[in-house]
Amino acid sequence: MSQPEYDLVELPAIEQLCSLGWSYIDGRELSPDVTSEREYWGDVILEDTFSQSVRILNPWINDENLRKVTRAIIKPQVTSLIEANQFIWNALTSQISVEQDLGRGRKGQTVKLIDFDNPSNNSLLCVNQFKVKGPNQSIIPDIILFVNGLPLVVIECKSPYIVNPMESGIDQLLRYSNRRTPLDNEGAEKLFHYNQLMISTHRDKARVGTISSSYEYYLEWKDPYPINIEEDMNSHQVLTNGLLSPANLLDIISNFTTFDASQGKMVKKIARYQQFRAVHKTIERLKGSDKPQERGGVIWHTQGSGKSLTMVFLAIKMRRDRELSGYKL
Repeated sequence: MSQPEYDLVELPAIEQLCSLGWSYIDGRELSPDVTSEREYWGDVILEDTFSQSVRILNPWINDENLRKVTRAIIKPQVTSLIEANQFIWNALTSQISVEQDLGRGRKGQTVKLIDFDNPSNNSLLCVNQFKVKGPNQSIIPDIILFVNGLPLVVIECKSPYIVNPMESGIDQLLRYSNRRTPLDNEGAEKLFHYNQLMISTHRDKARVGTISSSYEYYLEWKDPYPINIEEDMNSHQVLTNGLLSPANLLDIISNFTTFDASQGKMVKKIARYQQFRAVHKTIERLKGSDKPQERGGVIWHTQGSGKSLTMVFLAIKMRRDRELSGYKL
């Protein structure tokens, strides 16, 4: 990255992320020749951090099962990028099971990889210029967000003064994930086995997509809900507040993500900002009164704006809420 891009876009992004609760480390400090977190340049997980986090969240787990979980996450038995991505998402949200005797015989035990209910219980690390070696060349994404050692978000920062900065950033993300010309193996696909959000920003505008998104499906996040939008917020600041605060990011991963195969191929979708806000306001209404007649309301959708997905996300959110899990849908 050039110095103007760093000063104008990357540095303010890092500072805002730190203000939201992320810790920062320079990617060069995570080089294999410097840290025990990575043995090779092609390693994308911070293995020490991952193992320590799993042990903290699952203090009962023995060393053998910890190694099993680590192997399953580092080397998922899949054949494609989207399969790997779906496997990891399922492992994060539905958790992994191992057999272990906790005093009542050998039984299946659920292993939590992320604490979605208490974001501060996780390792939250913002890293810039993290070099990863791919099959044919290395890539160096501008910013990666690691949760418990897993690289869940990749952010590409471009100068607002170059020609077509948004297109350039998205093109870079497609190259990094080896989706631009897959046969060329020009990226480091393994990094994106774990990816939940891909963001292109040039400060004045920022857009978010998923591992399956083409250019037209990278969209702005225009509401930092539950934070109130301020007049001087630029597009990147709105998106960061709305998507990348630890609580909102983990909420998006666990409750507002779905894989859809209805179009003939597997597509990964996340909520739009309107859907995220509508579901949260519905949950607030359901919890806000003891009187059934005060729990109703209307969500306004235009044609083609995602009514069905809003209801899917609401159902997921309700099922995972202890207060609402018994409601009939």
